[in-house]
Amino acid sequence: MKSNNKNKPASTMSRRAMLHGGAGAIVGASLLGAPSILRAAGNDEIKIGFHSALTGLETLLGETQVNCFQMAVDEINAAGGAAGREIEVLIEDNQTTTRGAIDKTRKFILQDEVDVIIGMITSLERTAALSVSAPAKKLVIYPTYYEGGECERYLACTGQIPNQSIDPFVPWIADNVGKSVYILGSDYGWPQETAKAIAAAFEATGGTVLGTEFFPFGTQDFGPALDRIRQAKPDVVWELFAGADALTFIKQFASYKPGGQLLTNGLDELFTTAVDGSDVEGIIVNQSYFSSLKSPTSDTFLANYRAHFGADTFVNAIAEATYVATKLYAQAVDKAGTAETEAVIDAMAGLELDAPQGKVTFDGTTNHLATHSIIGRCRNDGQFDIIEDFGAVAPRVDGCKLT
Repeated sequence: MKSNNKNKPASTMSRRAMLHGGAGAIVGASLLGAPSILRAAGNDEIKIGFHSALTGLETLLGETQVNCFQMAVDEINAAGGAAGREIEVLIEDNQTTTRGAIDKTRKFILQDEVDVIIGMITSLERTAALSVSAPAKKLVIYPTYYEGGECERYLACTGQIPNQSIDPFVPWIADNVGKSVYILGSDYGWPQETAKAIAAAFEATGGTVLGTEFFPFGTQDFGPALDRIRQAKPDVVWELFAGADALTFIKQFASYKPGGQLLTNGLDELFTTAVDGSDVEGIIVNQSYFSSLKSPTSDTFLANYRAHFGADTFVNAIAEATYVATKLYAQAVDKAGTAETEAVIDAMAGLELDAPQGKVTFDGTTNHLATHSIIGRCRNDGQFDIIEDFGAVAPRVDGCKLT
């Protein structure tokens, strides 16, 4: 996805972040500027460390994510900061790797002494970061939908978990599409655990799982799997591939036409607008946000994004949840009157925000957000028609009681 902010002046971004170059340099500029009173704050800034997949398998997602993060920070600073303090950001590329996530998290905590860490795409990044941040009692806010199950005081999640995406989605599928499913995905934690939730949800509706397969990153030939789908004759084919592998599978599925309605809870307009419309038309997706969602808040959010990054750009659910995460953190700092970690975590409980996806509430019992659950059907232009909106769904993490 292209970015149009190359010539914007820098104000709130750390010079250290500016020097990293590469994909991280796409946000090397403050969008909205900061009031002069804040710029004079000296060393009283709040430091947010952001690291994500700015190169590697999930680069397409990471670029839009960091754009929304920076946009949120600039809006916060332009409005007076958090608890009257300017936010300084430090941005790093974890290269979509476990080692990268560990190294960048360690750097943020030990060298940069940040107040909070926001970002990341894959579950492997989140797990790696937590191995460093949780023992250090440093808050990480993770905005990507994931397989669920995390119950950690020093982790806050603003993306969907299975009871918010799969549980509302599958009964709708059973009523409107069919009750047999074939599941395919990348061979790592998110697809593996999500597949279990999908199977449980289908079985609860009286449905049947006809097959489940996982593939290594970079798989180029899905022909044998597509043959197995054709033989199984499922009503539904549910894909859970990461990054560019999703596009490879979707293109081959469209060409091979094995049968079954293709759907997922892991696809968005960043991908569907990047391929031929005939390959993606008709795919049904559940997410917490689509760029085609119409509301005053969503319209303003998208207009602001496009004013800075291009009229032909789109924002997906991960990037919107990153924007929400950043705004919620600032709101918690305002409420607590400090950026001290323990006070901020306590202050996050019960916070509400009029987000682009709709009104959301942070659940302090699980440290997850009550996200919206929205079904969209992909059009030939890669955008989505909203066909069902279940509203905000409270998160469920079995056995978790943090407050």
